[in-house]
Amino acid sequence: MFMLFRFGLIPVVLFCLVVITASIDVYGHNLVRKSTWPQTAATVVQSRDLSQLAADVRGTPNTFPDPRGTLTYVVDGKTHTWQGRGRDIGVTAMRPGERINVHYNPNNPQEISTLVLLGAFTGNMLLAAAAAFVAFYVWFFWVRRFRRQWRA
Repeated sequence: MFMLFRFGLIPVVLFCLVVITASIDVYGHNLVRKSTWPQTAATVVQSRDLSQLAADVRGTPNTFPDPRGTLTYVVDGKTHTWQGRGRDIGVTAMRPGERINVHYNPNNPQEISTLVLLGAFTGNMLLAAAAAFVAFYVWFFWVRRFRRQWRA
């Protein structure tokens, strides 16, 4: 039975390793962008949040804000306009007239982001669980057995 679990859990271990690798990639990618992308201030020109309207109709709080809107910002003296979903750039609140600090890709100023990792808390919980499982698996099924053999 021990051998069944030892080798039967390998797909779960591989999945956990994918989660760990993806987390490292996301944090590394974000860190590189923060260090290489310049920052500018963008002004919210227009914004609407359909989930807020639905929450108002239901009479409940909006637990998942999802604004869509238009931002304008200046890069090297040229005005750029961005339109889209706020979550795509790391924003959960957009009010017309508000100024938001955004980072932009120096090679393509149309690509902007606040570089805020939305959902990072949940991602960190998944990363911690995956790392703990892999560490326990390696210790319980591989290291512990060999430690007993070394002592003998």
